[in-house]
Amino acid sequence: MYRTVQNLWTSWRKNSFIHRFPFRKLVLLVILASTLTEDVPVASDRSSGLDRMLAGKQFDLAGWIVSAAASKLGYAVTRPHDYLTAGDRDAWVRRYLDDLASHQRLSARIEAVYADPAVRDAAGQTAPLREQRDALRRSLSNRQGLIEAILQDQIESILAEEDFGLAGQALPPVRFQLTQLPLLLIVSRRELSTGLTVDEMDRVERQVDQRYDVSSLVTPIGGYATYPTMLPETPALTFVIETATHEWTHNYLLFSPVGLNYNSDPVARTINETAAVIVQREVGARVLRRYYPDMIASATLDSDSQPRPRAQSFDFNGAMRETRLRADALLAEGRIDEAERYMEQRRALFVDNGYLIRKINQAYFAFYGAYNAEPGGAPAAGRDRVGPAVQALRARAPTLGAFIRQIARVRTLTDVQAAS
Repeated sequence: MYRTVQNLWTSWRKNSFIHRFPFRKLVLLVILASTLTEDVPVASDRSSGLDRMLAGKQFDLAGWIVSAAASKLGYAVTRPHDYLTAGDRDAWVRRYLDDLASHQRLSARIEAVYADPAVRDAAGQTAPLREQRDALRRSLSNRQGLIEAILQDQIESILAEEDFGLAGQALPPVRFQLTQLPLLLIVSRRELSTGLTVDEMDRVERQVDQRYDVSSLVTPIGGYATYPTMLPETPALTFVIETATHEWTHNYLLFSPVGLNYNSDPVARTINETAAVIVQREVGARVLRRYYPDMIASATLDSDSQPRPRAQSFDFNGAMRETRLRADALLAEGRIDEAERYMEQRRALFVDNGYLIRKINQAYFAFYGAYNAEPGGAPAAGRDRVGPAVQALRARAPTLGAFIRQIARVRTLTDVQAAS
């Protein structure tokens, strides 16, 4: 029997493909084939296509987190701010913010000289200014970690009192770093490099829109819920405190249903963002009252990024809400081209009234409509019912901490409405 089988095997090898193509080569080909990936993604693979389209423009998020975490670890171990009195901490924060504002004014003066076509030797003319700017930047960099540590502790003290803490410690601890923020491409969430110019933003949007037949938007962000949190470098103290609290709320909710479904479910995203706005406002107000009471009156003027209307009679909120409702109605009827022409006409209206909005489209409303914590609804939210339901849940909750723990257990609008 053994000899018969051996004869059959020998005969088959002599007359088969295996004889002409050695078996070891065949095995090698199978192994290689199993490890190959597509060099060119299929047209329908939007994620891979966007990765290729944005090559060289994407932000190194992992590298930033490693660097920021290492910096925070050093301050967590040494805690130099513990040796300062409350008055000294207050003075350090105020002096830092004043110097940061001076640095930004110097930078603006230098940029104005370089932009002036009448100036022939911009480098020579700005040399003293640049020397002041660079010295101030070195001083700011040396103090930045200390200022962040002071503000982190101040925010944590309020969070702990709002029923978020354990043995007086907010969990997770508040950690943020002031830095230049990446931009965001709104199609699916995708971070772009910092410092893209307006023409580069427009080019990216046009490429994405044409290739995938979608509406896209490249937009700045106010903060990013990495850990440590990424915050913009600004002398606006109220903005820093509120944004640090807002992004901390996202970290708190990260592993809850509403956090895990943030990117895949628009309802979960609206619940998450609306809750974060509610927390930032309540905690931010308490931090100001306790540590910086003299700044409360100027809190509404604390963000220089807010547009200033040319006409006091122009109702931005009403006009934006009207724009969203009309655009939604046109889109629901399938009148897409008409809706896009209408949104562009309305954008021109906002620009004429001093609101320099670069683009209004479906992506604009998808992004800004999620922040629906305004009584009566955020201007860009349209007829969204999620935001008002989240606000109603906060009104019923005995504490801010109890409210967020309820939010951590929900995912849908029905869940929010049923929460007690």
